[in-house]
Amino acid sequence: MSVFILAAMLVLQDADAQPPIDDAAPTPELEVTDDAQPALPTDAPTLIAEFDAAYEQWGDLVAEMAARKARDRYIRQLLLSRISRTDLDAGARPEIIAETTDTFDAIDGDNTEWAIGLLDQYDFAALNAAMPSLASDIAALVQHGDLTAQQRLLTLVEPLALAGEFNGQRYALLYDRVAVAEGRPQRYGSQFRCEDGEQVYPPLEDPESVDAMRAELGMEPLAAYRETSTEFYGSSCSR
Repeated sequence: MSVFILAAMLVLQDADAQPPIDDAAPTPELEVTDDAQPALPTDAPTLIAEFDAAYEQWGDLVAEMAARKARDRYIRQLLLSRISRTDLDAGARPEIIAETTDTFDAIDGDNTEWAIGLLDQYDFAALNAAMPSLASDIAALVQHGDLTAQQRLLTLVEPLALAGEFNGQRYALLYDRVAVAEGRPQRYGSQFRCEDGEQVYPPLEDPESVDAMRAELGMEPLAAYRETSTEFYGSSCSR
């Protein structure tokens, strides 16, 4: 698959893996039981201490992640905005792709190595409980790595996702990516390859149940996903 397809896929899938937040959604009333959590503190000294402790623990890591994410998205936008044009000179698109590959490899490689190092440094389940958005961002960078890194991440993410404690869409992308790389059918239908300019989807594990499994993770039906994918890529699905 070309660098362009990989770049576009990562942009689309990253957006797909971030479900919108409905700030207006009502908060359900919780039943009070003997196991109810203690009330949250309301006094200024306690909350200031919590603020200082959280910033001390996570501030630098959050800032580093933000910088890496911004650079990652920036280079993809730079590429897409140029090679998606319809007025390019003949042969310009593959030349642009070839000449920018080194930049993508360097940035993706550095980001992935850094993110994999965080898996050694932190208990992923604890990190996900404390900073779920940061854990999801780390997973997104590790997915750029090789199959060994993806397999390791999947073992950490899967129990959390199936328990509703991790971004279900990001888990689905990772599961399918690993399955296809291992030569197994994909479960959620998120992966495709380009053959003769057409999007070809590897076989599904259970075609009859795929929409139900996607719904459990908060994903749209497979047909709708593929329609969106086709609209996004247009005629750019090529090697």
